[in-house]
Amino acid sequence: MPSPFLALSGITYAIGPKPILHGIDLTLEQGRIYGLVGPNGSGKSTLLKIIARQLGPQSGAIAFAGRPAVDWGAREFARHVAYMPQFTPATDGMTVRELVALGRFPWHGTLGRFTATDSDKVEEAIGRTELEAFADRLVANMSGGERQRAWIAMMLAQDARCLLLDEPTSALDLAHQASVLSLVQELSHERGLTVVIVLHDINLAARYCDAIVALSRGRIKAEGTPAEIMQADTLHSIFGVGMGVFPHPVRNEPVSYLL
Repeated sequence: MPSPFLALSGITYAIGPKPILHGIDLTLEQGRIYGLVGPNGSGKSTLLKIIARQLGPQSGAIAFAGRPAVDWGAREFARHVAYMPQFTPATDGMTVRELVALGRFPWHGTLGRFTATDSDKVEEAIGRTELEAFADRLVANMSGGERQRAWIAMMLAQDARCLLLDEPTSALDLAHQASVLSLVQELSHERGLTVVIVLHDINLAARYCDAIVALSRGRIKAEGTPAEIMQADTLHSIFGVGMGVFPHPVRNEPVSYLL
């Protein structure tokens, strides 16, 4: 049985008087992909930011690999957990290779020397994401799907054991959505990575994730395998609208639709 990599207990968060998350308890296993789904405003991105240590919870505890989060230094944490926000920072004037090389920062630091090992990790990440032809191209001049692959390459170069991605497909067409999520799925299963992805499309979550965690009004409404979540009554309780489910005609996986 896979070992737990991440455990959250009693996580709460609020902005002023407005509660965002209420008592979140969640255990994530190593080597699995988790889709965070739910209506707008349900707390998905906030929860991901708390896992990524971009925000601090008001109460509750988080443990990584069996150790309390407070025991992890910032640099050690960055060697294990990589985070890609919904809106990635500007990369003006930066090539793909330069962006990917930033993933090695937690390993050599500000004054450290960029070693042959660092260089090998960068080239390996570029190759694994099939960006060799784009390595010297400016990131700003690439398509949305290519840019997302470059950011994933940076996370790979980081050698992290856990990838956190906030809506990585939100601005992509169908082909690039499939390309990016297929890549993430392959990497997770190849390397035993724990992956948490915020997704708006429940069908994408069912197609590419090993498990789905559904939030509603800051609470976990449902948690389970795609087959367990993709039930008409469960989907109605999560999204508040009537939904039906049918088996995919080729893959036989559940596919949902609005009634």
